[in-house]
Amino acid sequence: MTPKEVIPKVQQDLFAMQDLKYRDFHAKLMPTVEKESVIGVRVPVLRTYAKKFGKTEEAKQFLKILPHQYYEENNLHGLLIEQIKDYELCIEELERFLPPYR
Repeated sequence: MTPKEVIPKVQQDLFAMQDLKYRDFHAKLMPTVEKESVIGVRVPVLRTYAKKFGKTEEAKQFLKILPHQYYEENNLHGLLIEQIKDYELCIEELERFLPPYR
């Protein structure tokens, strides 16, 4: 599966876990983030998904794609980096994911 094919699948999975009331509540906590960029997936649900998804080849493809469209995709990206056991690779992925400090 190519990186371009992974994104629609991940987005479909995230929208299947959507909680609209949670999205509305969570969007109010982030006034600088557009509500349309928040899907509304609760963190424990996203963590469970990340543990399962992180074991797939699609997860490696997902990490190659930046920037993300949705808030939860960014959270998923961070949760996937958290699972990387190789220290050097983990730092490399983290530096690629985070904006440079100025």
